[in-house]
Amino acid sequence: MSQTKYGVHPSQELLALFSERPYQGQQPERASVLILGNDANYSPAISEHPFFSRILDYHADGVRFWTKNGKHHPFLLADYPFDRRTGGVKYHANFAKLGFTSQDAGRFSFIELLNVPTTGNTGQNRDLFFQLLDRRHLSWLEDAIFGSGRKFVLVNQTLARIIGKIRSRLKALPRLAQTLQEVNVVPGAVRAGPTVLYCGYSFSHTVSNAYLAALAASMREFMGECREADATLPAPPVSAG
Repeated sequence: MSQTKYGVHPSQELLALFSERPYQGQQPERASVLILGNDANYSPAISEHPFFSRILDYHADGVRFWTKNGKHHPFLLADYPFDRRTGGVKYHANFAKLGFTSQDAGRFSFIELLNVPTTGNTGQNRDLFFQLLDRRHLSWLEDAIFGSGRKFVLVNQTLARIIGKIRSRLKALPRLAQTLQEVNVVPGAVRAGPTVLYCGYSFSHTVSNAYLAALAASMREFMGECREADATLPAPPVSAG
C-alpha cells in the first residue's frame, strides 16, 4: 500500500471550515485550556465516506459536537469506520483518558500551528510544512496564548523544538519559543503572567496512566484557580431601567 503524500487536504468543505474556524472545540480566546498541535491531519479517503459529515459537524462547532455526542472527537464515535490503530485515533483516545466530560467542552480548544487541514505524515516533508505556515495565524495564536486571559497551554516536547525552529526561520512565535526554553524538565511547566505553559509528551505516542493522571490534575487545579478568580470579580453594574 502506497503511503499518502503529505500536503493540504483536498476537501474544499474542510478548507472552508478552517478558513472560518482555524481551531477545534472552544474559541481559543474563550477557552481555559489550549492543546497545541502541528496540524489537523486526515486521510484524503475520509472525505469520500458518509462519515465525513461527522468530521464537518465537529469542525463547524466542536463544543456542540462534544455536548451532543458525549465524545470530544469523531474518531472516538462507535460508528467510526476506519482502522482505529492508525491516524489520530490514538491521540484522541489518550486525551479522553484525562477524564474530562462534555460538561467541560467549553473549556478546551485544540489549535494547530497550521491553519489548513493536511493529509499524510508531517515528517515526510518538513520543508512543505514550513512553507504552509501562515505568519498572521501564528501571530493570532501567540496572542491567544498570552493576551486573552488565563490559559493552560499544553505543548509536547517535539512541538516545542519545532516552535524553536519557527522562531529561527520565520522570526515568528518569539515569546512562545522563549518561554518554552524556561522549562527545564519534561514534563514540566512554567508560568508567564496568567498563562501556564506545560511541556509534556505527545498524545500520539504511548503515555503512561501516571503521566495522564498528573496532567489531568494540573489542568483541574488550573481550572479551579480560574473559577475562584472569576468568582471574585465584581458584578457588572445594573443600568437604570
